Amino acid sequence: MSTETVINVRIGKPWAAWLLIGFLIGAAFAIAACGDGDDDGAAETSTSTSQSTTSDTSTSTTELTTSTTEPTTTSSSSTTGPAGPTVEVYYGVADSPDCGEVEPFERGIADEVDIYLSAFEQLVAGPTPEEASAGAASFFSNATAGVVKSAVLDGDLLRVDFTDLRPLIPNASTSCGSEALLAQLNSTAFQFTEVQRTRYLIDGNCSEFANWLQRDCFDADRSGAQLDLPVNERAAGAGCTPSSTDTLPEGRWFGFVVDAEEEQLSFDLACWFTGAAAAAAATEDGEESPPPNEYYIRNVSDRIRIHFVDSGTRVEWLPNPGDPASAETVSYETWLEGRTTRGFEPGVWLTVEDDSHVIRIEEQYVP
Repeated sequence: MSTETVINVRIGKPWAAWLLIGFLIGAAFAIAACGDGDDDGAAETSTSTSQSTTSDTSTSTTELTTSTTEPTTTSSSSTTGPAGPTVEVYYGVADSPDCGEVEPFERGIADEVDIYLSAFEQLVAGPTPEEASAGAASFFSNATAGVVKSAVLDGDLLRVDFTDLRPLIPNASTSCGSEALLAQLNSTAFQFTEVQRTRYLIDGNCSEFANWLQRDCFDADRSGAQLDLPVNERAAGAGCTPSSTDTLPEGRWFGFVVDAEEEQLSFDLACWFTGAAAAAAATEDGEESPPPNEYYIRNVSDRIRIHFVDSGTRVEWLPNPGDPASAETVSYETWLEGRTTRGFEPGVWLTVEDDSHVIRIEEQYVP
């Protein structure tokens, strides 16, 4: 009887056989689970393993993303630069019929640098290959990299001084060329809301830049208008009408050293004019115009300013003031010893940092 029953289970009712097999497998897993620990412990082990795997994957992905994207910023096209703040540089649009049409491209700059100077240094380096492929066009290129001497905000006026870049981009003097050049310069400057006017100089001289573009010395405002300057503001260098009355702000200033000591000097600011500005100033003052040798000095203020001199300041001096070939660069200490032994002491140019310290002195030869 029992044998018949077994035969019926195995043969007559196959579903029962599968039920029996399932019961035996379940029992086997239960026994194994009891041997390995409780269910909570198994769950914790599984969770811990999953978290560890996720953390490792996340770290790997973050490191890859950082190494790929950190040196790159993008706007109209992808450019390369250090991580940190960004500025925009503006270049012309290739094949555009409008000479003054520009397009912005984003560049990264280092945290610690002067933002105005950095923006113009990026601009004059010219479009990158990626930007050129995106349609950027400019007179600026690798050949003009490094031509910016300073970019200083004085009140709402941004004064940008260049080395003599005229031989590098001669076509900028054409009508279309000057419009394109100024559009790129002004658009880059006016991205900063605090800048309301711009003035461009070559070696400290507004007239040199303006004459290059067949204009008189001018400021540009946000509307695009070019503003004629009062004669006094057409002086070379940072000018002779600084916003500060006590000390000179950052810039390159012309005048006369009244007294000099080991760590400071007394300075009488004056106006140095050349070219058309010299003729205009001489006419205003009732002097011969145009003046002899195409320069004119105006010095009507008796205000004396005291400035500290940085250690290591170098001086370009004229041991023989009547011979420009005698010029040499010496330490400030050496200049102190030699300046009083000459019968004539020429005017000088002071380069002043934003903390009002003198960092360079250049004597001005006059024929």
